Amino acid sequence: MVCLKKPSSNHSNASLLFLFSYSFILFCNFAPRFVKKVSNRLKPYHLGFTGLSLGHHHFDFDIGSDFFECFEETEIHVGQVKVDLDLEKQEKMLVLSFDIHGEVEVVCDRCAYEYMQPISGKEVVFIKFGSEYLEEDDDVLILPQGSHEVDVSSMLYDFIHLLVPYHRLHLPDEQGNLGCNKENLEILEELSPKETPVDPRWDVLNQLKID
Repeated sequence: MVCLKKPSSNHSNASLLFLFSYSFILFCNFAPRFVKKVSNRLKPYHLGFTGLSLGHHHFDFDIGSDFFECFEETEIHVGQVKVDLDLEKQEKMLVLSFDIHGEVEVVCDRCAYEYMQPISGKEVVFIKFGSEYLEEDDDVLILPQGSHEVDVSSMLYDFIHLLVPYHRLHLPDEQGNLGCNKENLEILEELSPKETPVDPRWDVLNQLKID
């Protein structure tokens, strides 16, 4: 007869310590690489302005999945968005004018299936300078005196998400038919709770109570 010995508490603690140490080492090795990868992807969105002359300067951005993957909380993972940015450098501030258009993948509220949602919009942000960084308003940003660049990646991330409609529904096709996934609609219909018909006798009793 073989007797199995119960692992000692010291052995269990040692195993847990080993797993924790191993996980921590993996995190320490992976985290800097991830941060560096994200930083490299977003580097084109850091616009230097100290060397620019007064007046208008044009920038183009083609935003895709690589951009959205840089933000952990993103609801959008697939998309093709074109951004035309006009940076106007004035004596004491910058004016950023964004023209955004394209499409992003979202989930339809009706059939719970992905579809490409067209988006389009324009935004203007005023960049001023002060003693410290401050988001003074939705369209006013304060940068510390001596700043030489402005990061527009977070602005674009917010603008694109705000352009997605609150109610997300498949667009109708050329014949006016809804583009929803029919199989999903049938499944959702089967899973939806069915209304139980009310016995008319209850209506009579309720009426008697009211009277």
